[in-house]
Amino acid sequence: MDPKDLTTYFGLAAVYLLGVNLLLGLLMAARYNPWKRWPHRRINILKLHNWTAYVALALSAAHPIPLLFLEKKRFTLFDIAFPISSPEQPTINMLGAIALYLLAFTVVTSIYRAEIGRARWKPLHYLTYLVALLLVIHGALTDQHLDDSPVDLLDAEKVGIIAIGVVVAAGAYVRFKWTAKHPKYRPPG
Repeated sequence: MDPKDLTTYFGLAAVYLLGVNLLLGLLMAARYNPWKRWPHRRINILKLHNWTAYVALALSAAHPIPLLFLEKKRFTLFDIAFPISSPEQPTINMLGAIALYLLAFTVVTSIYRAEIGRARWKPLHYLTYLVALLLVIHGALTDQHLDDSPVDLLDAEKVGIIAIGVVVAAGAYVRFKWTAKHPKYRPPG
């Protein structure tokens, strides 16, 4: 398998998994209960949300590593960690690196949520929407063939990434509209 293909597969798996992760987070934020509603099963959404985040973070971190083994375009560890001067698409790759660092930040702050306090943690966790936006931009505009060809937004992989972005944006919209109509109960006093 070609290193370019491997990096593409890692990236696609990470984007799809993060899409699922964001949708699970939206369900939790809207206080969805799978025991009371469909599928009427005891599903620990929080545990599933956490594990999809951990696996997606690992895939996102592994995503650029195969680029070190390319024969034509020579990527270095510095190009992967700080792709400011990477041999291919430095701006788009920098957006992907920023998304990775923000994703790591949100996962670490979520691990220490109790120590940080919910009031301080929640605004930090909203960075996941920025992560999603950056990942969609990075994934849709990256030339996965590394041959300076124009970006084909009708490529199946690009369409899938954009579709994930649209679904997450629609889910976020519905979640914020729903929670505005159904505020969380707070006892008087």
